[in-house]
Amino acid sequence: MNRLVSSLLIALALVVVAGPSAFAAEKKKQKAETAAAASAQPALAGKYAGEWKGKEESSGALRINLKQDAAGAWTAEATFTFEGNEVPAKTKSLVIVDEKVELVFEWSVQGTTGQSKLTGELKDNKLAGKYDSNVAEAASSGTWSVTRS
Repeated sequence: MNRLVSSLLIALALVVVAGPSAFAAEKKKQKAETAAAASAQPALAGKYAGEWKGKEESSGALRINLKQDAAGAWTAEATFTFEGNEVPAKTKSLVIVDEKVELVFEWSVQGTTGQSKLTGELKDNKLAGKYDSNVAEAASSGTWSVTRS
């Protein structure tokens, strides 16, 4: 609120004291600053496809869809394959800070429920990192890598 009031007062002062051309220059400067701030945030939104690899010589396909709404809130949808079967995942949490992603989701394979935590970073159009999965009987970990399509 204070920022809005300050901006309005500056705009009014510019129009009164310096005329409309100074007001237009200030508006152009504000738009440029807003655009620069927006471009500083990496555009992570998109559909990604790739694979996961476990330390136990297991592997499969991995798909992640990241979306950001107009308010800036992020959502994720993820699926992976295990022994050739498609496994849908339910997102429990998603944290995106700059180019880093932390995605936690739950899944069920052959009656066994588990949870996986993926942490990674965006470089070019590729998200990659490590994962840790927990099930009732054991835990597993490995790497993952997906490329934006």
